[in-house]
Amino acid sequence: MKQQLSSKLSTLLCGGLIILSSVTHAQNDSSVSVASAPNPMDPIIVTATRTPTKASDVLADNVYIGSEEIAQSGQTTLVELLQKQKGVTISSYGGGGSNSSVFLRGTTNNQTLVLIDGVRIDDSFSGGANWSVIPLNVIDHIEIIFGPQSSLYGADAIGGVIQIFTKRGEGPPKVNASIGYGTYGTSISEASIFGSTTGDQTISYSLAASQTLSMGFNTIASNNKDGITPGNRTGYVQDSVTGRISQEWQKGQEFGLQFLQSKLNNQLPALNGQDGLQQIQNQISQLGTYSLYSKNQINDAWKSLLQASAQTSNALTHSPTSGDYSAYDSTLNQRQNIYTWQNDISLGKDLVQVLAERRTQTVSSNQLNYNSLDFPFPLLGFNQSRNTNSGALAYQLKRESNIANFSIRNDSITGYGPHTTGSAAYGYFFTKEWRANINYGTGFRAPTFNDLYYPGYGNPAVQAEKSKNIEAGLHFEKPTLEGHVVVFSNSISNLIQVSKVNCPVGTNPYTGCASNVASANITGLTLSGMSHLASLNLKGSFTQQNPVNQGTDTTLIKQAKQYGNIAAEYVYTKVTAGVGATFSGRRNDYLGEATGMGGYTIYNLYANYDLEKDLSLFVRWNNVFNKDYQLSYGYNTPGSNAFLGLRYAMK
Repeated sequence: MKQQLSSKLSTLLCGGLIILSSVTHAQNDSSVSVASAPNPMDPIIVTATRTPTKASDVLADNVYIGSEEIAQSGQTTLVELLQKQKGVTISSYGGGGSNSSVFLRGTTNNQTLVLIDGVRIDDSFSGGANWSVIPLNVIDHIEIIFGPQSSLYGADAIGGVIQIFTKRGEGPPKVNASIGYGTYGTSISEASIFGSTTGDQTISYSLAASQTLSMGFNTIASNNKDGITPGNRTGYVQDSVTGRISQEWQKGQEFGLQFLQSKLNNQLPALNGQDGLQQIQNQISQLGTYSLYSKNQINDAWKSLLQASAQTSNALTHSPTSGDYSAYDSTLNQRQNIYTWQNDISLGKDLVQVLAERRTQTVSSNQLNYNSLDFPFPLLGFNQSRNTNSGALAYQLKRESNIANFSIRNDSITGYGPHTTGSAAYGYFFTKEWRANINYGTGFRAPTFNDLYYPGYGNPAVQAEKSKNIEAGLHFEKPTLEGHVVVFSNSISNLIQVSKVNCPVGTNPYTGCASNVASANITGLTLSGMSHLASLNLKGSFTQQNPVNQGTDTTLIKQAKQYGNIAAEYVYTKVTAGVGATFSGRRNDYLGEATGMGGYTIYNLYANYDLEKDLSLFVRWNNVFNKDYQLSYGYNTPGSNAFLGLRYAMK
């Protein structure tokens, strides 16, 4: 283990030396050319403050994934793309279409808030996002903000916020399309049209559709302890469409509509049948987001955003007969309505933000549970709803070399009363390139409907998780080079876990109930950097963290103490080629030490070749050396796999 870690650290060190040597060369030769970077220099980030802000002025640790990086990566799923980013690890029960989780700096999937075009898509029933149903092909860019953001966004932003922006129209009409085929019978087809009109009343429009189909592979490993025998391939089909249309009917006055609809029909491994062989569970999941908004420049100092949005999530699952258990069907229907009024008021170089928000959540479940001679459970189901009324105030200050952000928010949730969170961040520019910052913030995660109400498990007395995070960073940023060092400490109390103590009447004695039984502390250090010189782009990150369950003094499940990535990309006329490595240390799964998952390093290759001005060929090869590793104990991950495609993109 020590030798493996030493090898990984050496790899990163070599990458760092390459970057530093590139910097020295760049400083000694002012005529050096800059490579075409996969992401724009100093991009505009919205999520960190809810207002457009240059990345160099953002005080929270962050990641920006641009459209060029998404296209060049050639990845087939969003989870594959996120796995290669700073501060991100994942858990998965197989390949695309399988249940997956995304972890930010040691926090869990349901401690991260996920937005699509400003609309929350978290699962009200179980918490966190359903990553499998989010299509990658319709995404324009992604912003990841680390650390508690509840003082800006409310519940569930303990680990951070991931916001996904879909494609939007600008300029003359353009058409994009791509097709591709790869390992495991995976095929992808995508088409989009976008643009805007000219004149006094500009209309902007975009429409994109995609389909991904895969035959899948056997996701059950030989060491599986869930009572499932290795066997069948589990495939999936995903169809999605997204669009938006807006009109600037007067200068500074914009009205628009945007939507996304995605459907995933996937197969999941189920318990063995009477013949002892693995059964297949079929699941159809649908995600929809809809938003109607009005952006208005009230006067020279006052901007207003009024938005009404909705998120729907529906799942239909059929589980076959297995052993003494009869077949059953379950449905889960969820809806969130969110009404937001955000006001940004300029005070010289400063900005005051005043926000009012109302959120309604409704969940209905109808499930025929396993019916056996030993455990005859009746038809289980519930229909519950709750409301959240919120108000927030934020202040952004900029004075010469000083930047500061302050925010406070109150969320009043049905049955829980108010939750108040706040944050304060300060940054100082020593020079144009060097900046230091220190941040403090609090956050909370509201109990899910599953935690509160699910028959036999829910506990109405369970309380919200709470967090306190402090971090500091040192940053160096130039057009051709970036370097970042961030230290963080996130303390989380009232962790919601399964317990068989102090459960309400009616709790299933074999499973227990949701309870606030633990606390956690996650301390760590993240190093990251990138270089864009001549024809070479370099990028890398390394995180060393100690995610501890303070109740048991053990490492939090599925969390690694070391992880990172490094990548190099070469750009020459019509060719772009890249190589990358992603690694992680050892992790434990929920069953304890006996289910330890070893560390891994996987290598990936990709290339793009411009056949003509608007036509290109792309290829990617993941897990080049066919590394056998697991992201959930007892479940296989994709082996060595390749994908080849053709892309038409009007320029």
